Amino acid sequence: MEKLTDNISPKVFISYSHDSGEHKDWVLKLATDLQHHGVNVILDQWDVRLGDDLPFFMEQGLSSSNLVLCICSDAYTEKANANKGGVGYEKKIITADLMTKSSANYIIPIKRNNKIDKIPTFFGATLYIDFNDDSKYFDNYRTLLARIYNEDIKLKPALGNNPFKTKELSSKISLGLSLGTVNFQDPALSGKVSFDYSKNDGDFLIGNGEYAFTTHWSTAGMGCIYCYRDKVRRIGYNPSFKDFPSRDSITKFDFSSRCRTINEGQIVILENQNNKFAAIKVTKIFKNVNDFGHLLNFEYQIYRDF
Repeated sequence: MEKLTDNISPKVFISYSHDSGEHKDWVLKLATDLQHHGVNVILDQWDVRLGDDLPFFMEQGLSSSNLVLCICSDAYTEKANANKGGVGYEKKIITADLMTKSSANYIIPIKRNNKIDKIPTFFGATLYIDFNDDSKYFDNYRTLLARIYNEDIKLKPALGNNPFKTKELSSKISLGLSLGTVNFQDPALSGKVSFDYSKNDGDFLIGNGEYAFTTHWSTAGMGCIYCYRDKVRRIGYNPSFKDFPSRDSITKFDFSSRCRTINEGQIVILENQNNKFAAIKVTKIFKNVNDFGHLLNFEYQIYRDF
């Protein structure tokens, strides 16, 4: 099995069972989508002609690929576990590759038409992608494509410094500030936030990796708050939106200002330096009320787009 490098398009072999015409069509769609996004897909529906040697096709396809996608339907799982048919033959080749450490990370199981909620036993505890729900196809496809191109590792934040080994004179203050930042960040790509915007310079970090956004806030009037573009590339505002917009509707927002006054219930769009977008809905603003202090509640959604 070939090792993936940055200089060539990734080559992927798709192993699956011919369960039905509908299942074959779904596999064909997945292969076509990947092919359109620069992935060189080896698929029997394209690469096997009448009279071709099927075992030779499987051996050559598996050995020349950077990754193998195993579409684990119920029938595929049954055939793999019983060593039946072409699936059983491919399983033997894949199992041999799994015995070597160099190939252990090149097998990606995919659940599809899988009602027994199992994958072939020879995969062990290998993580899989669940494509059973068609309504989640886009998000799962984006996850798969990121894995194929090794973009998923970019979501991991850079390694920081040990906060206990600061060389600054005010080490206790520096330590407190460093540890305190954990209260002002949420690495998820969607969620709900509640924080005291009078602290941490009014900053709150959402997302991670190339999908990270540093939101920046300050006090405005009653029931509203200032949002700034100082820590991002642009901010967009359109008072007519009360719910998160679709990706296409982002163009309807005005990105011309450095600062916007956002009222409770309104939406602000952020664009970061990686040209990724996030939508934030301000839900509640507290200013010196009882024990809340300056508290901002908001919901957010980061758009995972191409």
